[in-house]
Amino acid sequence: MSTESIAIRREGALLEVVLDRPGNGNLIDQAMSEAIIAAVTTLDDETRLVRIVSSGKDFCKGRQSPMPPAGAKPSAETLRRVVAAPPLALYDALKAVRVPVVAVVRGEAIGVGCALAGVCDVALAADDAVFQIPEMERDIPPTLVMSALIGRVPVKTVAHMVLSRARLSAQEALTAGLVSRVVAAAALDAEATALTETLLGCSAVTLRAVKQFLQLAPDMSDAGSSGFAAHLAATALSARF
Repeated sequence: MSTESIAIRREGALLEVVLDRPGNGNLIDQAMSEAIIAAVTTLDDETRLVRIVSSGKDFCKGRQSPMPPAGAKPSAETLRRVVAAPPLALYDALKAVRVPVVAVVRGEAIGVGCALAGVCDVALAADDAVFQIPEMERDIPPTLVMSALIGRVPVKTVAHMVLSRARLSAQEALTAGLVSRVVAAAALDAEATALTETLLGCSAVTLRAVKQFLQLAPDMSDAGSSGFAAHLAATALSARF
């Protein structure tokens, strides 16, 4: 599937989402969000990995503004439906994907771009990548982006990025827990390919078991997570016989 702003490609067991608006920094619009949601919520049983990449020099510099024109007086419900609901649906869909989701981040990851990196299970970043949540510069509380990061990134990291509007380097983002690994920009594609091949070397049932545990175990008691771990391991192993 391809549009003028996004390409969604199937390569064997890999589903790759390419943000493809390099002329404007890969700003996310509603059509792109809807295309991603449709792709990740209809995965077949053979899909083992989702990978989000970008064309051009930047991963994603934010969101194409859906705000009503100047002078309009939209109701709170209209703003909720037009402004808040689309990105929340995107984040929820990516969180709910049954298999691991990997982001490959180069250049700027701003606002929604930062949220996309954070909401993925693994984020591989080039050493020249930059991460920022700048909405409060316009006196807008970035609670939508925050909702993507809470539970996946330390609260103090979220608070610092939101309140200070600081631009984090890739290494700072790694230290802060926003990304998983930083590699030289020139080696990013090769590292992403190697990671993809490593993950695709596992069966779908094993990858889904890992994803389920990552999703659900943090909210369980120790006893509950232990029992869940045993259940998932036994289910995955039984598929071999």
